[in-house]
Amino acid sequence: MVRERKKVAKAFVAKSLLVYANPYGEIAEQYRTIRNNIQYAADGKKIKSLLITSPSEREGKSTAIVNLAICMAQRGDRVLVIDVNFRNPTLHQTFNVPASPGLSAVLGQQLDMLDAIYNTEVEGLDILPSGQRFFNSTELLDSELMSDVMAFGGEHYDMVLLDCPPVLGVAETNALVRKCDGVILLVRSGKTQQDQAKEAKRALLFAKANILGVILNKKSV
Repeated sequence: MVRERKKVAKAFVAKSLLVYANPYGEIAEQYRTIRNNIQYAADGKKIKSLLITSPSEREGKSTAIVNLAICMAQRGDRVLVIDVNFRNPTLHQTFNVPASPGLSAVLGQQLDMLDAIYNTEVEGLDILPSGQRFFNSTELLDSELMSDVMAFGGEHYDMVLLDCPPVLGVAETNALVRKCDGVILLVRSGKTQQDQAKEAKRALLFAKANILGVILNKKSV
């Protein structure tokens, strides 16, 4: 059974879950456009799993993936967000659920998927937190066990979104790109250097990622 989460403080919801707090605002409309453009970019192929990453830390990736997930849930989709950023997990804070147990316990065969997933205040949106970081996290994410996690998500949800570490200098993200139907690269205006963005794209293509597009984050988040 999917676990119940504690009620999220309204002030925190307003700060982190922008689309949920103001579904008719300009930001919500921008995320709905991104949501729709993802399917257009797929050129007719059904997208059921999506990895979102960035060249470096603190570019707004986690806020973007949460609000994109909310837009998908508001459309009526069943959405699962998985925090695979063992180095710097944040999604458990956003939804006020424990960081552990989570994905690492599932990959370590210590816990069933359903026992690690929490529901959220957003109808149709569930979260699988990261759990504790293992010394061999890259190998676990590149394993058949992670493929089983993705298969479970694809069977029980309309969309699975992965919140990944930055692609540059981190092996975990490239281990996951071929387990997803598509990849979105997020860059932040005023922070991401052009050379970083190009290097991140090259790294993803080298890993044979299906890059659907780039999100330009213009505001500090």
